[in-house]
Amino acid sequence: KIKRAEMYGKYLMQKKAQKRQSRIQRAKEAEELGEDVEERKQAPKTLDNTREKEHTMVQMDDVEVMGDEETDEFADYFSDTVRPKIIVTTRPRPSAKLFYF
Repeated sequence: KIKRAEMYGKYLMQKKAQKRQSRIQRAKEAEELGEDVEERKQAPKTLDNTREKEHTMVQMDDVEVMGDEETDEFADYFSDTVRPKIIVTTRPRPSAKLFYF
């Protein structure tokens, strides 16, 4: 058990040293190219970044989608022409004073 802990500790130290060396190497390469190191940060891989574009995906400026959004029953609420009636409660039976809030 002690030996395994020592081996794992050595592995972690090697991994940390390798990351440091690669970070220094990337900084040197960026400096040689004349780029700022802070501007050259790598973007994380997300579902949106890695998603492949398909012909079935809806575009943001699609005429049909715009028409659907304009004729939607909640369009008045989203365009701020009608104020929604909302009541926020913290109890199962709110007091009468809350309704005038």
